[in-house]
Amino acid sequence: MRRLTLAVLLVLTGCSSGGADNTVGFTVVDLTAPPEALATHGDMLVIGTRPSDHPELVTRTKDGALSNSRLTPATPYGKEAHWYGITSDGTTITGVGGERGGAHGNVRWSAWTGDTRAINEKPQAFSTFGGYGAGELIGPVRTAKGPLIVGTWQSARAGLDLAAWTFADDTWTRQPSAGTVLESSQELLRFPLAVTPDGDGALVVGWQIAKGVVSAAVWRFDGTTWTTATLPDGDAALAARCWNGTCHVVGRAQGKLAWWSGPDWKKLATPDIPVGDDDTLAAPVSVNGTPTLFVDHNGVKLVSEKDERPAEGPSGKVVAAEKVGDQVFVIAGGRLWRLS
Repeated sequence: MRRLTLAVLLVLTGCSSGGADNTVGFTVVDLTAPPEALATHGDMLVIGTRPSDHPELVTRTKDGALSNSRLTPATPYGKEAHWYGITSDGTTITGVGGERGGAHGNVRWSAWTGDTRAINEKPQAFSTFGGYGAGELIGPVRTAKGPLIVGTWQSARAGLDLAAWTFADDTWTRQPSAGTVLESSQELLRFPLAVTPDGDGALVVGWQIAKGVVSAAVWRFDGTTWTTATLPDGDAALAARCWNGTCHVVGRAQGKLAWWSGPDWKKLATPDIPVGDDDTLAAPVSVNGTPTLFVDHNGVKLVSEKDERPAEGPSGKVVAAEKVGDQVFVIAGGRLWRLS
């Protein structure tokens, strides 16, 4: 099997426009509140931000103009929500928010639908995302048949099932997991961690444990049927993005960075970058046609298979990366940055 070596681009603190030494720079995008989530909406960037006590949604056009969408919460926790994920089909924006509360401090979820002008919380029955059998929500994802929200729910057999909710008539409805590859059992427990669009469907990544053996895993939805695969030599898949028929999945293997390319799920050779049990990764993006990953390792670094270029730009924990047209954006250190 052909193995591709992924090189590392070191990103130092500061900003630069590049030069003869092949340095690549980042420019900070000034926002009025810390960014939490990113999504592409046609040729616009959608930014989920949160001032001290409430969510906001900001859009950025390709020429850099920023504006706020009108948010209308419908529940007390919706008024205080943090953004757990945003997705768009180019027309409709779907968001998942959450804020901890109640006697047990569980996340109280809110679901949002709208466009760049206005996005409204669509109140749901408490048992839709909460209640005795509730698990966690991973986030929303757009598919050809409409948006999904992916998360977990109490299994009838063991632990938690991977679960998916569909949307119609302002109502989210959890679909049955029993009898599908989303169902857990006493022999096999499943743990989703991230979701991304995949053609007409979706790709969910995470990990599973079968008879004491932990492995990275993916679950693919083609719009009708779910299938699953175990990723070779991996402990957990943490993030993914698909484009041009290929899915790029990043995660952890024996405490180190791991990268897989699908749908044949080949494991690529990567630099020796530690990834701990509690670490998260942002999904890879295409930079000049090259699959590229931003990671925080003694400063933010960029990992690609093409080259190793020093750069000046963001520092701190990398939360998200998104590509809109030919522009690449990164949330790192609580700020939004644009690749120059």
